[in-house]
Amino acid sequence: MATITMEIPEDLLGQFDSMEQARRARFEDLFIAERQSGNISLGRAAELLGMSYSDFFSLLGKKGLSFINAPKDELQESYQRFETLLEQQRA
Repeated sequence: MATITMEIPEDLLGQFDSMEQARRARFEDLFIAERQSGNISLGRAAELLGMSYSDFFSLLGKKGLSFINAPKDELQESYQRFETLLEQQRA
């Protein structure tokens, strides 16, 4: 992966407990934006963030965003993954 350096105004950093928390929030926002614009899939966004598919769903929910933002074939793939996840939780 490439490294990107950002300048963030000090007053915006005050909302975070640490630089690591600020970095993580911006990292999440980048991949969520890429997902919402259709550039990457739900699974790829979760992978890039180092989290499970269901954890990524939860993150979107916490941010008030929908995971439904995809063409029909990707919706079918997401539905199948969701069904698999539910079956695993029932077992």
